[in-house]
Amino acid sequence: MKSLSFILFIALQAGILAAQDTNAWHKDGKAAADTASMKSKNGFGAQLLLTDNEQFFEDWNKEGTPTLKELKKAVRDVPILPVVLIVDPGKDDNGEAKVIYDIIVRKPDGTVYAEAKDMVGWREKYDFPAHNIQLTEEHMGIRIEPKDPSGVYTVEAIVHDKIKKIDLPLKATFEIPKSDKPESKPADKAPAKEQPESQAPKGGAR
Repeated sequence: MKSLSFILFIALQAGILAAQDTNAWHKDGKAAADTASMKSKNGFGAQLLLTDNEQFFEDWNKEGTPTLKELKKAVRDVPILPVVLIVDPGKDDNGEAKVIYDIIVRKPDGTVYAEAKDMVGWREKYDFPAHNIQLTEEHMGIRIEPKDPSGVYTVEAIVHDKIKKIDLPLKATFEIPKSDKPESKPADKAPAKEQPESQAPKGGAR
């Protein structure tokens, strides 16, 4: 797994904060307040981002910092991929972290569009340096179909650190523009039947 100290300009800086500030993410060396999509508690942090770049997940294990284009407006039938990042989870006596997370996708009217429960965030040894951000092990994709409504969809994630007994609720949104909805086409008219040509009666005239 790739070990990154920053992504999207967000970083956890070791030794910068006093003890009472250990819950905070950092940006540019300063404590960053929790947001809807990025939270931390008792040293454990999680962040939710959306992308349509499937290559990001393959690039994570390559050399260098992967590029992540955050998604705000989506296109129908193109997968939308929630990216969940974690940092400094609790570890048991064997040095293993136990992090799972749930995803719920809501339509513009608030009803549930899709959901996934108990996805694996981390379930093995976690031997990275402190404050290094890691990508969760399991991922899901969301596909908005042509029949689905336009508007703003909400992706909700709850990240559970089973060792530290911490639950972090996260939220991100994406929009399906009205212009992306296919226009209904009028039903094709049945082709007119060709009339048979009139034929002269067979046989000669009497």
